[in-house]
Amino acid sequence: MKDTGERHIINQQFSNKSELYLHLMHIATYEYAKKLVKGKKVLDYGCGSGYGSHMLSESAASVTGVDISQEAVDFANNEYKAPNLDFKTIAELGNEKFDVITSFQVIEHVPDDKKYASAIGQLLNPGGIVLISTPDKKHRLFNYIQQPWNIFHLKEYTPESLKRLLKKYFTEVEILKIGSDSDLILEEIRRTRKQRIAVLPSTLAIYPYPLRVFLLNVQKKMFEFLRKMKGRRSTENHSENTNSSDFSQQYSYEDIVFEKEIRYSTDLLAICKNEE
Repeated sequence: MKDTGERHIINQQFSNKSELYLHLMHIATYEYAKKLVKGKKVLDYGCGSGYGSHMLSESAASVTGVDISQEAVDFANNEYKAPNLDFKTIAELGNEKFDVITSFQVIEHVPDDKKYASAIGQLLNPGGIVLISTPDKKHRLFNYIQQPWNIFHLKEYTPESLKRLLKKYFTEVEILKIGSDSDLILEEIRRTRKQRIAVLPSTLAIYPYPLRVFLLNVQKKMFEFLRKMKGRRSTENHSENTNSSDFSQQYSYEDIVFEKEIRYSTDLLAICKNEE
């Protein structure tokens, strides 16, 4: 499966702390969900490469991982196997109901977030739980004037806008922030702050989606050209970073925390419930 950076594929090679943080955040979010799925019938909506569905299958009674991409489903079926685990496309899902639904790093990609939330609500058993994670717009974009700089993201959310949307479809919605109390998170925060400034001219709110994507791709090629022009010095710095005394061994998914308020955070986790 082609690695676009949007479907997380388990990879133990990290060139910097930002990459490591994002990996551990993905793992920690599924570890958080594992506490809620014991003995439950679970749907992983937007399962991507399938690693998270497999993690959930270690605790759940059954797990169905679904994705819009047949390529992702084929990859997941080849890579992750368990007697209580099944992968299929969203189109093959049918009208089953589930006790717990996870949907991590998905909502920012969908063209109609209302239809998405409604569809998930209809798949949930009475008294069920839905967990939805997504990047926190407050740390990535200038409010009102900027669209997402990730070309795969159609919309990003603040804690308030995410809760406002989900409250239309679920009786209870709690929003937690995902972050870390360790220095692990700091490089990722610096990266996103620099990114939103660097790409602001290409991501103004007035641009239609095709123009935004075009401008971002042009800007990306310009940045790549400038990096090549730096030549050898840039290559040496990268080599030094990747070979540094395994900084990845200093951290684990337990360094990621989920709190209502935290000093340093990057993403959001919505915990939604329906009445029994």
